[in-house]
Amino acid sequence: MKKIILYVLVMGLLAAVVWLIFSVQQKKEATAEAEVRAESIPAIRLTSISGDTFSLPQLSSGIATVLIYFNSTCEICQMELKSIGERISEFDGAQILLVSSQEKADLEGFYNSHTLKNSLNVYWLMDKEMEVAAHYGVRSVPAIFCYDAKGKLQGKFQGPVKVDLILEKLGISKAAKP
Repeated sequence: MKKIILYVLVMGLLAAVVWLIFSVQQKKEATAEAEVRAESIPAIRLTSISGDTFSLPQLSSGIATVLIYFNSTCEICQMELKSIGERISEFDGAQILLVSSQEKADLEGFYNSHTLKNSLNVYWLMDKEMEVAAHYGVRSVPAIFCYDAKGKLQGKFQGPVKVDLILEKLGISKAAKP
């Protein structure tokens, strides 16, 4: 009887190790696929907080673009967007796409009180089906993706990042200004 119990325990342990290795490998593959997909802006249609529908390439065509995946209840996201809002004039010549998976009702209060609300180069978009999150493999917010005017990925960040670095990745660094 002891041999049977020991055999079952060893087989269970072996199965757990095999499953763990398989899971880690799948996660690595999914991350690698998301890295490749992030090289260009996805052809996904999203609805803005005002109800208009846009495709992401339509919004970013021919202009440097920063896509920020955020959540309005995330303190780091709030700080990041506040920092960008304080320096929004430096983003002249670039689009800012603010994308969230939150429901419109949850976003409206944050949107209505935010300084970026009236910026013409800022789009507040809702990722209802989490297509953008899946495309980029977003696991935490804020997730920031910077593209040049040709739509090529120039930088990506998880968590807080200095506005100067975002501007640099967009090709709008202080050195580039006259």
